[in-house]
Parts: sequence; structure tokens; C-alpha cells
Amino acid sequence: MHNKTLLLFLFFAVAFQFSGCVSMDAQTRREHAYRHYVAKQMKKRQREMARAQKQANRDMKRKLKDLQPSEPKVTTTLEGFGSQETASEPVAPSGPPPAFKEPVVDPITVSASSAIPADAAPPQQ
Repeated sequence: MHNKTLLLFLFFAVAFQFSGCVSMDAQTRREHAYRHYVAKQMKKRQREMARAQKQANRDMKRKLKDLQPSEPKVTTTLEGFGSQETASEPVAPSGPPPAFKEPVVDPITVSASSAIPADAAPPQQ
């Protein structure tokens, strides 16, 4: 009985070739460590992205909360004989007008009254 158990144990040992982590060669250990490192870095990056997104959402909510509502509008409805028309006009703002004004540039006029030869060199300064 003891002899059969020993033979069975040796058979399994040879069949699986001691496939534990201890018997891995150096290259296999390096590959395993690299895969572990990549997975860890990806998890870290995803966590940082989630935190940044949450912070951006908080900032956006804070900005939206601080915004003042748009100016109110008065809507008037006129009803006639069988037709319906709607007019909408904004109420004058109570605050001062915005100080920003878009700059305006004078137009440039180009005259093609004199012909310029194609092979002439441009004047150099």
C-alpha cells in the first residue's frame, strides 16, 4: 500500500513538473511582474481619471449655481377672428450694458487697374 502511494505521488510530480511559482524561470517571473505592473498602473490611471471627472462635475455645478438666470421675457398673445399670433419681446435689462465691444477693422480696397507681369520679381526692401 505504501509503495503504491509513493509511485502515485512520483507520477503526479513528474506529470506536473512542480509547476509552482518557485520553479518559474527568470523570464517568466519578469513577464508576470510586468503584467502585474501594467494592471496596477491602469487601475491607478482609471482611479485618477474618475477623481478628476468628479472634481470637474463639482466645479461645473458650482459655476451653474452661481450663474444668474437670463433676463425675463414678456409674451403676448393676440387672438383674432380665427387666427392666432404670438409676439415675444424681451424686457429691458435692469443692469448696465456689457463693457465688451468687438473691434471693427476698416475694409481694405484692392485695385486691379494696372496689370503686373507674372515673371516680374516683387520689390525687395
